Amino acid sequence: MKKIFTPFIYFLLAFVVLACSPQTAQSQRKKNKKKQQVEASKPKPDWVIAKPITSMYYIGIGYSSTRVPNYQQSAKSSAFEDLLSEIKVNISSTSVLYQMDKKNSFRDEYESTIKSTVRNEIEDFEIVDTYENAQEAGYWVYYRLSKSKYADQKRKKVEGAVAVAKDFFQKAEQAEQEGQIGTALDFYAKTILALKDYWAENVQADLNGKSLMLSNESYTRIQQLLDKVIISTPSSNIQLKKQTTQTPSIPVKVTYKEQAQRSFPILASYIRNKQDYTTTEKGELSILLDKISGVRNSFTVNISADITKIISGNNEDKFYKFLLNSFRSPSQTVTINLAKPTLFIMSDERNLGNPLRTTLLSNQLKAMLTSKGYTFVNSKEKAEVWLELESDTRQGAESNGIFFAFLSANVKAIDAKTEQEIFNESLPEVKGGQTSFERAGNDAYQKASKNIDESFASKLAEIL
Repeated sequence: MKKIFTPFIYFLLAFVVLACSPQTAQSQRKKNKKKQQVEASKPKPDWVIAKPITSMYYIGIGYSSTRVPNYQQSAKSSAFEDLLSEIKVNISSTSVLYQMDKKNSFRDEYESTIKSTVRNEIEDFEIVDTYENAQEAGYWVYYRLSKSKYADQKRKKVEGAVAVAKDFFQKAEQAEQEGQIGTALDFYAKTILALKDYWAENVQADLNGKSLMLSNESYTRIQQLLDKVIISTPSSNIQLKKQTTQTPSIPVKVTYKEQAQRSFPILASYIRNKQDYTTTEKGELSILLDKISGVRNSFTVNISADITKIISGNNEDKFYKFLLNSFRSPSQTVTINLAKPTLFIMSDERNLGNPLRTTLLSNQLKAMLTSKGYTFVNSKEKAEVWLELESDTRQGAESNGIFFAFLSANVKAIDAKTEQEIFNESLPEVKGGQTSFERAGNDAYQKASKNIDESFASKLAEIL
C-alpha cells in the first residue's frame, strides 16, 4: 500500500509548496487587482447611485463596508430599516389618538411603538439586487415591498381587530342599558384597546346599519359615563375631634343618574396614605381615617373613582396606561379640620405620702399644653379628655448629712365620652438630695418639673 500511494503524496506536497511559493501569492494578488479593475470599470447600478422612486413599492437600500464582520447581514438590516422608514404613521385630526393626546405628549412614543409592531409583522418584502465593490470595500442591498400587498395584509389585520372591537362594543352598550356602569366602562375601553394599532387612523365599522369609528365613539361614551358618576359626601368641610379611641370616618355615596352604584371601586388618598374601597349594594362606603396622628390642624382627603380597578388591562402596556390617564375621573375633595379637645386635669402630688400645697408637675404640664393651643376647663363634666397625674416620693439613703429621695410620676389621658384610656406613661424616676428627706423630696419635684418638657408634651398632644 505504501508503494502505491507514495507518488500521490509527493505530488500533493509539491502542490502545496507551489501554492505557497512567492510566485503563486504574487499571481493571486494580480488576479485580485485585475478583478478590482474589472469591477471599477463596471458601472454601478442606478439604484446604488440614487434610490429608486416608485408608486408601486416601498424601497429600502442598505449599505455596509466589507471590512466589518458579517457585512452582508449588516447591509440587509440597513436596507430593511430604510424600507420601514417609508411606511409613515400619519395621525388624522379626527382620530381617537388626536382626541386623547391634545398636548402631543404621547405622539412620539406611539409612532415608535407602531413602527416596532410593523417591523415585527411585515411580510412579503423581497430582495431585488445586491452589489459589491471590492475597490470601495462596499456592499449594497436593494429591498422592496409591494404597496398593494402590504395594504392587503394590513386590511386583513384591521378587519380582524374590528371584529373583536365590535363584540366588545356591543357588550358595552348592553351593560350601559342595564345600568352596569363599571362593566360598560370596561368593555368600551376594551373596544379602544382592540384597535390600538390604528388609533392614528379613522377605522370605520358597520354596526346596525351605521358606519362608526368605534375607537372615537367608545372614548366619547366612557368620558360621558364618568362625567355622570357622582361621588358625594355630607360636606366638603368636616369638623372632627381627634381621639384615638374613636376612628373618625367619612360617609360616601356613589350614584349614576341618581342610581346607586354597587361594587364601585374608590380610592381615598390623604396624608401620604392610600386606601381602596368598594361600594355596598346601596352604593355606600365609609372612609376610615385611622392614620392621622401627628396632624395638627387640618388635612385634605381626595376621593376618586379607581379607574385601574374599573378598566382592566396590563399595567406594563403603555397604551393602556396612556388611555387611563387621558380620562377625567369623578372625584370629591373633603377638608378635615381637627379641633383640639377641651381638657380637665386632676392631680395627686405627694411628698413622702403627704399632699403638696403647690402642684408643680400638673402646673408645668398645663402650661406646656396651653402653649400648644389646648384649652382647660374648670370642671370634669365640661371636658372631652381627662388628664390624671399621680406622683409621690420615697426615702432613699443618707450620706454625710445629705438625705436622698426618689420621685415617681405617671400621667394618664382618658376619653371622657368612652371613658377609655388613650395615654399612659410614667416619667423617669428623679433623685433629689437635701438636708432632710422632705427637702430632698421637694428637690426631686423641682427637677421633675423640668422633665415635663417639649418632647413629653408633644407626645401627649399627638395622642390628644
